[in-house]
Amino acid sequence: MKIPAIAAGALLLLTGTALADGFAPRENKFAPPPLDAKKAPGPHDWTGFYVGGHGGLSQGRSKWSTDGASRSSSDLGSTFGAHAGYNYQFNRGVVFGGETDVSR
Repeated sequence: MKIPAIAAGALLLLTGTALADGFAPRENKFAPPPLDAKKAPGPHDWTGFYVGGHGGLSQGRSKWSTDGASRSSSDLGSTFGAHAGYNYQFNRGVVFGGETDVSR
């Protein structure tokens, strides 16, 4: 068990050394042009309403025995819901808000 771990660690060290040898990154022809400082968007503002939803499934299986009797059970469940809220961001970056949610 120790040999695969040592081999993997050595491979990572050797790979990291090869990549850190000063290779200059290639120019990406598909990258967007750099942002102009005058056109860059301002800081993000968290003020506003929001809504969302969530959902999930679960499945469980159990087998057990006691005093010669054995039992098994299987369970399948689901949950879903929605949430909504409002946030307000003050000048110094502090955000205050409220949220409500409903789940089943």
